[in-house]
Amino acid sequence: MRTFKSTKKFTRSGDVLLRVSYPINITPKLKLTASILPIYHLSNDKYIDEFNVDKEIKGSEGLTLNGNAYLDYELNNKSIIQLNLGMPFIVRELRPDGLTRSFIANLEYRIKF
Repeated sequence: MRTFKSTKKFTRSGDVLLRVSYPINITPKLKLTASILPIYHLSNDKYIDEFNVDKEIKGSEGLTLNGNAYLDYELNNKSIIQLNLGMPFIVRELRPDGLTRSFIANLEYRIKF
């Protein structure tokens, strides 16, 4: 069972990120895009403990590296369906913000106007 970190008056540090992607046209209507998304959490997060003392959550700073694959299918010149699959390759030691996912899958429908 996982241990739960206190989040009373939780203060989340900022992030810096940079997505790098490479599109590959498979057919005129089908495109595959491979992508990596490094996210660096700038410093350790903080919270207030049961004695009202400001505490730093050691291990919450650091790098997360996500990989994504996007598959776009153009239905017509105004509509696109996209399948997005992603997963982390590298994760921070502690992620008290609740943003951890081991795998994501999204289906998106786009209309151009």
